[in-house]
Amino acid sequence: MKTDFRKAWDAIAHPELLFEKEREVRGYWPVLRFYLVLNVILALLTPVVNWFHVPCDIVHAGTNAQMGAYVVAPHFELLTGVSRYLWVGVLTYAGNVLKFPLLGALFHVFAKILRGQGTVLDSFKVSVYATTPVLLFGWIPFFGLISGLWVGYLYVIALTKLHDVPWGPAIALVNLLIGVQLVWAFLFGWLGSPTPW
Repeated sequence: MKTDFRKAWDAIAHPELLFEKEREVRGYWPVLRFYLVLNVILALLTPVVNWFHVPCDIVHAGTNAQMGAYVVAPHFELLTGVSRYLWVGVLTYAGNVLKFPLLGALFHVFAKILRGQGTVLDSFKVSVYATTPVLLFGWIPFFGLISGLWVGYLYVIALTKLHDVPWGPAIALVNLLIGVQLVWAFLFGWLGSPTPW
């Protein structure tokens, strides 16, 4: 786990160095373990912030999983009698973990469209290590949107280092993805929960 937090620091402070080092690393387990460990932080701290009446919306949340959990948690509370705050944590964690294979596959398709040279494993590294700011800081009120933009910057670096995609196409792709993310978050996160908190 110490290695995972070292990688998290490198992703934030020295992303080019991290992605250069990751070119040599083989195996999916270190990538998955990193993602699972850092998601615990987000899943534990998001309900704490909700407790203080801060919603998971486009301004305050870093992931769609948080926004979706915030919207459906009151319904799960009504059905099960278990606190909505517990449900926010569980659903945030589950939502992020379930999108792990999808993100890797999508980035591999995007990288190949841009004539990237990396492997499927490299695509998973792009999708996981670049999300570090959101996993660490996406629960902080008013920082969700900023951390999401920070992730976009790391996606560009990761695509250029791990897939040898030129800067221009990498920046264009990430801008497109940010636009899609903002529209998605606005439609499904900004509107908030239909059930009062």
